[in-house]
Amino acid sequence: MKKKMVSILLAALLAVSTFAGCGGNDKAQQASSSAGKEEGEKTFVLPINTNAVASITPYNVYGSDDLLIASSPCFDPLFIINKDETRWYLAESLEPTSEDGCHYQLKLKEGLKWHDGEAITADDVVFTVNALLEPTNGTDPSSVCYNGKAIAVTKVDDLTADITLQEPFSAFETEFGRIQLFPEHVFDGNVKVKDNTEALNKGIGSGPFKLKENNEGESIVYERYDDYYRGKADLDQVIVKMMPDESAQEAALQSGELSMMRITNPTKLEKYEKDDNYTVYNIPEGRLNYMAFNYQSPLMKDMDARKAICLALNVDEIITGAYGSEELAIPAKNFCSPENLYYNDEMKGYEQNIEEAKKLAEKSGLNGKTLHYIYNQNRPNMKETAQIVQQQLKEIGVEVEIEGMDGSAFFPHLFAAWITGETVEDTSWDLASNGMDQMNADPATKMTGWQGELVENGFYVSPETKTLWKEASQSLDLKERETKYKDLQEQMNEDYAMYPMANTNYVIVARKEFKGLDEIKRVPIFEDYLKITME
Repeated sequence: MKKKMVSILLAALLAVSTFAGCGGNDKAQQASSSAGKEEGEKTFVLPINTNAVASITPYNVYGSDDLLIASSPCFDPLFIINKDETRWYLAESLEPTSEDGCHYQLKLKEGLKWHDGEAITADDVVFTVNALLEPTNGTDPSSVCYNGKAIAVTKVDDLTADITLQEPFSAFETEFGRIQLFPEHVFDGNVKVKDNTEALNKGIGSGPFKLKENNEGESIVYERYDDYYRGKADLDQVIVKMMPDESAQEAALQSGELSMMRITNPTKLEKYEKDDNYTVYNIPEGRLNYMAFNYQSPLMKDMDARKAICLALNVDEIITGAYGSEELAIPAKNFCSPENLYYNDEMKGYEQNIEEAKKLAEKSGLNGKTLHYIYNQNRPNMKETAQIVQQQLKEIGVEVEIEGMDGSAFFPHLFAAWITGETVEDTSWDLASNGMDQMNADPATKMTGWQGELVENGFYVSPETKTLWKEASQSLDLKERETKYKDLQEQMNEDYAMYPMANTNYVIVARKEFKGLDEIKRVPIFEDYLKITME
């Protein structure tokens, strides 16, 4: 077991919550019926941190983790690529058909069926791509539109589709593979799917479980689909419970209503590791938690000011104080995650230098100023992170006022420069903590977050960074691509464009009768429900 690092600050903050969730195991079966369990069936119940799921059909492939988790028992991707392997689901292959990096052919597996018995064909591939590109659906088209240029998909035969890109894109395969098809026939071929709530919530999917019932605002109940093309699951049912309150989740876990929950603090981690009734699983989340500099703030336009902040901070102390354990997070070195392709593991990241930071703070006019720091209070460890930054910046004569916001208020501030599709001025904040998912292996998937005129009005993007992004994402030579991406990671650190803080882990505690929860170490969790068994 990795060495624990628990700070006095964190212990004080968690003292109350540690006891709030405690409940007796003598109530183990009392809540079972409310979760939709059937006596004698193998039922896996997991919580999501939301009160509502607008659509069971995942028509937005960049939905939140919670929404993707809610639909994953029912809908399979085409395939998944990570840094180690490719896992094939609905697709049998994706092959280039030219040397220009712009033409591919996709083949589906034979004998695929939707849960209503209709065949899954290339028509569904064409329909899904066109629906993702349809602007009225309000989806993020990043999986099918690269550098603002949409792909085109045409049917060759029932199991084959040709794909054309307008320009090479190194992350095409990782982006395209994660698409979860949805059925053309259910939507009568109309790609304007957003307002067709009846079809969206029929949940006619392709995965190992089919929709049994949708209890709005409470739970989604899935039952095993026995005609699943990869074989029958061991579980009989999967139930997704809408339960955003962490204390309620812990009480439900201990009563037997839930099968698992996520752990985000070291006190609970230690508690469950010592309890023989539970198993703790640790999955690298592939997420970077970072501190953003608001480039609309006059103070943050000065590189010396950004550099002063980066040199004043101590990332090891941030991990110790905010996360408390190496099992929950490790110090980040750059904008990539260790789970990415082309991760530059030779970089050291920023090293604290208080004396140099003081000089730069004085030179830039930062000394004596008060900075406004905002964070998303719905995300774990963000409050503690902000408090530690506040204390560390005092050492160079910079005061920090911190403000927690819920997500609906936080993101319009953080992304004010481009969230509405036009530049919106927002100088109400200087610093902000956010998390950036790295669900795909190729860092080019994050290019849209650091490219474009609107983005550059909110975050600093140097000319050198822009050039490297473009060259790396369009390179057809693997060795050259790796070199460019490693140079890019170094360049963004040299720009002091952000302060990388933590590469987080997704730590799960599960009742001991469930096995295989970490067979695939990927977030969103439980990519393949065939891996989960109940003894």
